[in-house]
Amino acid sequence: MSGPDCWETIAGKDFDCRILLSPFNRRLTVDTFNLFQARGAEEMMKVLIEKALAKGLDKIWLKSIAKWGKDLLATGMKLEASIPGFYKGKEEALVLARFLSNRRKTPSNSKGITLVEIISSNLTPETTKRDLPAGVSLKWAQQEHCQDLAGLFSKVFSTYPFPVFDPDYIRRTMNNGTSYIMAWHNNKLVAASATELKREEKNAEMTDFATLPMWRGQGLANCLLDQMESRLKYKGYRCLYTIARSSSIGMNKVFAGAGYSFNGVLINNCNISGDFEDMHVWSKIL
Repeated sequence: MSGPDCWETIAGKDFDCRILLSPFNRRLTVDTFNLFQARGAEEMMKVLIEKALAKGLDKIWLKSIAKWGKDLLATGMKLEASIPGFYKGKEEALVLARFLSNRRKTPSNSKGITLVEIISSNLTPETTKRDLPAGVSLKWAQQEHCQDLAGLFSKVFSTYPFPVFDPDYIRRTMNNGTSYIMAWHNNKLVAASATELKREEKNAEMTDFATLPMWRGQGLANCLLDQMESRLKYKGYRCLYTIARSSSIGMNKVFAGAGYSFNGVLINNCNISGDFEDMHVWSKIL
């Protein structure tokens, strides 16, 4: 199946949920859900599996409060990760998935956990704190920067889980609460990142890190992350988290060095840079 991502709202006898169907990622994401009683988990999963299979999707994933963990696991979901303090800095989120094909549940990176262990054991002051390179300035993006951001993302990634190559998509995300920060050098955009905000839950996903190849290794991602954290702390956000590519030594090192804790692996979670890839979950509480 091909086509754009689309949102749907589904209601059953003992549940309701809002889902995102993503043909490109072959994934059904449960954005929010309500279970009116424990048996609603089984009813919801049955409906979601039917929906996913009909659309050619082979992974279902969601975040849940701990209260429903046992009931969701009983439906065949697997616990992939947990994010402490996800809900207002107090309650953890369980990240659960249901795989609908053998290929999808087979990890893409068998050495991912080893990589995390090596990075975590070899952190030094040089990797945890970086200064902004000479001549580089940081700027929060405005509507007029959408074309620049789309151009940067298209240069850095061959494929991406969301249509960030489209300036109109970036503009829509800005209107829905996503903030982008950019690094400029001689009037050229050389790096950027974003925060996706959940104001009610006081959490933010640190995402969309992109740096031009010639600028990698100079600490730009560290500087962007530091600026995003400062703003979010000022605004009262409690939980910060990221979903980083398991193959990216640099990005995993950035988050480990910034004091984030490793929380688990999302198997073949999305289509990025030309293939499906495992993603590492990192988080910290401010």
